[in-house]
Amino acid sequence: MKIVLPLLALTVLVIALSACTPSESIGTLTPLPTRTGDLKPYAGPAATITPSPTNAATVTPLPSATPTPRTHVVRAKEDLWGIALRYGLSLEDLLTANPTVDPRFLSIGANLMIPAPLYTPTPDAANPPLPTPVGLDLASPVCYPSREGGLWCFTTAVNAQEFSIEALSAAIRLYAQDTGEILSQTAYAPLNLVPPGGVMALSAYFPAPAPVVFDVTAELLTALPVPPAAGRFLAVQQPGTDIQISPDGLSAIARGTFRLSNAQASASRIQAAAIAYDSQGRVTGIRRWESLEPLSGSAPVDFQFTVYAAGAVIDRVVMLVEAYP
Repeated sequence: MKIVLPLLALTVLVIALSACTPSESIGTLTPLPTRTGDLKPYAGPAATITPSPTNAATVTPLPSATPTPRTHVVRAKEDLWGIALRYGLSLEDLLTANPTVDPRFLSIGANLMIPAPLYTPTPDAANPPLPTPVGLDLASPVCYPSREGGLWCFTTAVNAQEFSIEALSAAIRLYAQDTGEILSQTAYAPLNLVPPGGVMALSAYFPAPAPVVFDVTAELLTALPVPPAAGRFLAVQQPGTDIQISPDGLSAIARGTFRLSNAQASASRIQAAAIAYDSQGRVTGIRRWESLEPLSGSAPVDFQFTVYAAGAVIDRVVMLVEAYP
């Protein structure tokens, strides 16, 4: 026991002396001197980056859609003039697209090619596309729903001038009361000539879906005076015209004979129109008839065709006719 204690004390002394021995010194970081003074702005112009024109993105316009024609299947009670109106075409354009179709013998179920419009004029304030029309009185339009959900709208124009009028057209506009939408279609006359004191009906078709509750107005677009010496029309007589209205008033058959007033003249074609009116004097239906056979001298041309009511029942029918040399 006496030997162990001195040895333990010696060991503790050695450890204590080892802890007091200085270790190898670690180098300290000397901070760099900081700069003093104010920053001076660069006197020259700042450099700008100019994009290279070769790297500029160019926008390639998408090809415009090309209008394509469509097909119309002829149904009962339709004629070429009404079909042309339905698609916003002239009768001449429709006949040109269907050269093998005889307008006098239109078969139910026949397929008609409806051409797409080929040209849309660009509005130009300095060169208005339409001439100023001669002042004519337009009646308040009346519209009737079609079975397809569209609208047939009619109006009449009275020529109070002392000269004849041609190229008659009007804009019929619908103002939908529920949506506030404004729809417009051009109304055309079945014939070209309106003599002094004459009354001509015009019609336009609004495709489905047409508004149900609406206000309707009409505005004259074109009405041109016919020069007295133009010679574009021939006088035609109606020796006898028979109108037979069906018992239900929904259709009327017009038949009769046309003859040139001048027995020495000759006509390349004759056009006629049956205008059906209701008991209140409003147009309720229009039907157009045309003879493409030449007519000369006093030879008569017989006609027979049917006009149908688009809305109110038929009360009377007025026959109009014109001939071209």
